[in-house]
Amino acid sequence: MEHLFQELVQQLRATWRRRWWILPVAWLVCVLGWAYIFTLPDTYQVSSRVYVNTQSILTPLLRGMTVRPDVEQRIRMMTTTLLSNSNLQQIARKADLDVLADTGSTGELVEMLREGIELSGESNNIYTISFQHKNPEIAYRVVRETGDLFMERGLGSSRLDLVSSQQFIERQLERYEEKLRAKEKEIERFKQENSAYLSGEGSFYDRLERTRQRLEQARLKRKEARQRVQSLRSQLEEGDSAESRVAAYSNPQLEERINRLKTQLDQLRRRYTEQHPDVAQTQRILKELRAQLEREAQEYAENPDAVAPGDSPLHMALSEARSQVAALQTRVEEYRSRVERLEKAIGRVPQVESEYTALTRNYEALKDSYRRLLEKHEQAVLSGHVESETSSVDFRVLEPPQRPEEPAAPNRVGLASAVLVLGLGTGSGFAFLLAQIRGTLVGMSQLAELTGRPALGQVSRVRTPVHRRRRRMEMLVFFSAIAALLVVYAAVMAVFFWI
Repeated sequence: MEHLFQELVQQLRATWRRRWWILPVAWLVCVLGWAYIFTLPDTYQVSSRVYVNTQSILTPLLRGMTVRPDVEQRIRMMTTTLLSNSNLQQIARKADLDVLADTGSTGELVEMLREGIELSGESNNIYTISFQHKNPEIAYRVVRETGDLFMERGLGSSRLDLVSSQQFIERQLERYEEKLRAKEKEIERFKQENSAYLSGEGSFYDRLERTRQRLEQARLKRKEARQRVQSLRSQLEEGDSAESRVAAYSNPQLEERINRLKTQLDQLRRRYTEQHPDVAQTQRILKELRAQLEREAQEYAENPDAVAPGDSPLHMALSEARSQVAALQTRVEEYRSRVERLEKAIGRVPQVESEYTALTRNYEALKDSYRRLLEKHEQAVLSGHVESETSSVDFRVLEPPQRPEEPAAPNRVGLASAVLVLGLGTGSGFAFLLAQIRGTLVGMSQLAELTGRPALGQVSRVRTPVHRRRRRMEMLVFFSAIAALLVVYAAVMAVFFWI
């Protein structure tokens, strides 16, 4: 460490001996640097901060009912495409850059805007738009128009997408409606041409099986009805004696009158005695009706042909059974003819059913697609209403652009200080370089190290009064030049500060 310290001290001494080179180099660098800084044009910077609120309370409320755009992706895409040629040309046109700027070429204006406009976004959806130019009016207008275009693209892009989506879905709905109508006509025509093979009660084989079952059921009922007819005939033949005919005889009208008189007689007996005229008259009439019924039964027993056969219950039941047999016979013939027709057409059925299944399958697929498109159309319409009446993205200008009064660059005060440091450093570096090129020995240790032999002693320099006055004068001149440089630096700083 001590060796390094000694080496440093020796280098400083060597540089100090070349100190007169520091002044001209420092003055040259500082004067040239300050003159260059003075010629630098002023640059004005304008910035604006915009907050993009992508959170909406309608999003959870209308989830599943509407189609909400991906706001985050839309904002990212908008920031990426904001500096496209078309947008930059629009910004240049609205800001009147062709009038304010020095150049009238559209390509140069677009290139200037692309290189100068800076759009940066933060994590909390705050975007900063900034632009620098030597004309403060141009900088202000560019930032203003860029912010307006940024918000315009954010508000209008989703609505344009929804309108185009609605138009596309409506065109598709019209196409599907035409396809459905054509398919319905085709199915209707196919049904008319193959009505014998198609039915709304299932497949052809199901209809054939059901018809066979109905035929068997009709035959069974016909057999039961025939057995009932035979049973009634047997009853009539077995009961063909006088006693049975008397017991089997019936006169519904006369029996009804007798029952009505019995009821009336019971009511009269509750109110009057047996000697009352009304009771006696009712008993007399009831007795006559019973006697008349007995005479008719006796006459029927002696001469059955004198009474119509249909008046007998057995005859009436037999007639009803025969009618039922005839009806069931007609039903059996009808079902038999249906079964025969279906069995004859069984070879054509698979092809017809296959074609009909294909038609209905295509129709159901078209219908399902049409239904889904209709639901999407309703969602698109509702989403359009939401977008037109509300805003999924809310833009808030936190810091609007302001016309700058002071230039943002160059920082002449800081540059002037940097030039001073650079001048002094360059002069010192030049003196150090000369010391290295034209090296001298400044101590016994350096001589011993260089020769490799021990130094026995050194001769000190004796300064006379003349030498001391000259040295003081040299130091005075040197530090006066340094002070003059600092005074000039202070004057330059004052000038730059008040410009």
